[in-house]
Parts: sequence; C-alpha cells; structure tokens
Amino acid sequence: MRLRRFVGFPWLFLLILVSLFVSIPESSRSNPLHETLANGLQVFIVENPGTTSVAVNLWVKVGSRYESSNNNGISHFVEHLLFKGTFKRNAKDISREIAAVGGILNGYTHWEYTQLNISLLPSHLGLALEILADISQNSLLAEEMIEKERKVVLEEISLANIYPPSYVLNLVTRTLFPENPLGQPISGTKESVKAIRRDDLLQFYRRHYVPNNSFLTVVGNIDRETALPLIREKFDSWRKGDQLPSAPFTPSRQNKLVEVRERKFLDQAIVVVALQGMGLTDTDRPAFEIINTVLGSGGNSRLYQEIREKRGLSYLVGSLYHPLSDTGLWATYAGTDPKNIEQVKSIIFQQIKRIRQEPLAPHELAEIKNYIRGRTLIRTETNANLAEFLGQGILVGSRLTPAEFLSNIQKVIAEEVRRVAQTYLKEDQCNVIILKPYPGLRLLRGLF
Repeated sequence: MRLRRFVGFPWLFLLILVSLFVSIPESSRSNPLHETLANGLQVFIVENPGTTSVAVNLWVKVGSRYESSNNNGISHFVEHLLFKGTFKRNAKDISREIAAVGGILNGYTHWEYTQLNISLLPSHLGLALEILADISQNSLLAEEMIEKERKVVLEEISLANIYPPSYVLNLVTRTLFPENPLGQPISGTKESVKAIRRDDLLQFYRRHYVPNNSFLTVVGNIDRETALPLIREKFDSWRKGDQLPSAPFTPSRQNKLVEVRERKFLDQAIVVVALQGMGLTDTDRPAFEIINTVLGSGGNSRLYQEIREKRGLSYLVGSLYHPLSDTGLWATYAGTDPKNIEQVKSIIFQQIKRIRQEPLAPHELAEIKNYIRGRTLIRTETNANLAEFLGQGILVGSRLTPAEFLSNIQKVIAEEVRRVAQTYLKEDQCNVIILKPYPGLRLLRGLF
C-alpha cells in the first residue's frame, strides 16, 4: 500500500503541518470512550454525529524506527503484504468487499507506527472491523505474494531515489539522525529488502502485530454502545503477545553545523535547512508550532514573503514541523535557480536569527493563532483526519483533546516564542542540505 505522507515534497510538508491540529466543540467528540479488552487492545470510540462516515483505524506500534540496518524496510514490506491474502480472503476479496459498499481501504508506514484504515458508511462498521481483524491476525504472507510484492517495493525504492521530494526527505532524515534508525528510509534500501526472507517477515509480523502492541480508533457517526460489542466480537480472540518490542532510543543532538551538497538530475536547486525539534508531549511544543507557522507556513509567512514575494527567488518555499514521541523534525525549504542558492540560504538564516532576537508583535501573534485555528478546522472536518489527530496523541500516551491543544496554543505569549526559538533554533544544530542540477542539464533538455 502507499506510504502516505512521504510521497510528495510540497504536499508532504503541507499535509504534515496541518495534520496535527483540530478544534471541535465540547461534546462526545472531545471525550472518547476508552476501553481495554482482556487481550490488551485499547479501543477509543469517538461519536461525531452529523457526519456521513466512520473512520476505523488500527494502529500498530511499529515502523522503521524499530528496525536495524539489516532488516530496514520490513515494517513497510509487512504492511504491503497484509492486503495480499488471509486464511479467509484472497487479495481480490479484501479489496472487493470494501469497494462493494463504497468504502476506502488503505495503510501506510511511518517512522513510529503502521496504520491500517478503512472509511465507509456507519451501517457497514461490522465489515470494516471484520477486515481489519482478519488481516491483522490471519495474513498468510505467502511465498508467491512475497516475491511479487518485493518487486513492487523495489520499484517504489527506485522511484524514491530519483523523485526529488522522496529523495530530499530521506536525505534530511539521514543527515538529522545519522546514528539512529530514524535516519533510515521507511521503505528500506534495495539491499535490505532483497535480503528479507519469509521467515523474517513472519517472525516480525507475529511479534509486532499483537493486541497489546496496538490500539483501535473508531471515529464517526456511530453509537458507542452499539460499536463496542462489535469490536469485542471481532477482536477478543486476538492472542496477546508474550514479548513486546523494546522502546526505540532517543537520538543525540549535534553540536556543529552540518552542510551536505549533492548533484541530481533536477531542473532547479533545492535548499533545505533542517534541525531536530521536540516531541509531541514537550511543554514547549505549542510555542514551536507558532515558530514554524511564522517562518514558513502559508503565503503570509516570513520566508514566503522574503524569498518569493519580495525577491522572486522561488515558487516553492515553506517549512514543516513534524513532532515524534521524543524528538521531532523541523525543516524549511525552497526551490530556486542554482545562482540564487547562497542568497536563499542567507535569507533563511536571517529569518531564524530574527525570530530568536525579536519578540513577535501582538498583532502578528494573534494572526498566527487565527491562521492555525482556521486551517486546522478546515483540514479536520473529516472523520479520517480527526482520527489521525487522536491516534498520534494516543501513541505517545497523551489524552490531550484537540480543544485543549488549541487552548495551549492560545496561551502562548511572544516572549515564550522567543525563548523557545533561542533554545532550539541554534545554528550549530542546523543541517544545510543543497541539491544542485548537473551543469548544462537545462541546455541538454532544451535540445529534445
């Protein structure tokens, strides 16, 4: 299945930026039903009346961060294979049953988790639960499917190696986390994927896909008292795991600026300044969300105004902040003509220095908070996106409601923003990544 969120450079950054906020009225939506089954599976049910769908997501706490260099990509490989057949259904059956009721079935692999998700009409909730229970417990991982899907994964890796958005993301994480599994590509390398055998896949699947290493979110126009018995019916028999995977180790922080320059077959240069941020539950996170928005989110951000509007140096310019359980990834980026590389790089560092030194004006801070609220309300109107917000918090043990999160954003003052910028936006912790086209590439392409 597709590696959602990690497939497009500009779209990736925009999706990551807005996927972590939501504001909803105080109702059953901000007070989910939380039950833990006897086998350890945690269940979260959120009623969202007035909508037309239900999003059913099974989250498994495993991703590329739980891999070694030898089996890098195995989480993603397993995720692909989950949709290729069980003892009860073949691959076509799985797709057909969901499509026959107008539903959407997908999955994606992340650094820290794998998610299997189905969105459909509430009247078919039982079918969604049945499919997810089946593929999480009974996937065959048959040899013929493994070899067929291995080819698909290898093609995906080939594309990532030549497609600038994917290549840049992998280069950023490799530079930020050089001695940590977070620096590995989520889909793995060609060498590691070729070396993974069926026994490796089965062992990995049986160890990680257990109820006490997973949780279920059900969000939509459903009644919790009706949904819970259905969940118990489908998942009570899932056998509890005996030995859970060890927690990943926290990456160390660098103490000197790192600059990486490469040449690729590109039409323009790409300039990225990246550094480690903080985790999802860090008390400084709300202020850092504001810093990210001030610098690079949207057409009114400082970098957009300076690089694109005032100087016309770039069409694509922006920033992202993606918090993880105990660390985070922050980056700002711009595509530009190679002759403008040093100027764009200088502007980025000037704006980082400015937010470290100057407190935000009251009107700018108020506008930023309104921007966050407006963008996130629009983004999270769907049950799928609401489930995404809730699930990311549950993964790190946070029960913070969306309304409480936005309330924390609202409490941030200008001096706090400056303090957090001084703490985290240090030049000696920055990574500068510059991709340049090969000389004469534009001229060569113009001949064809």
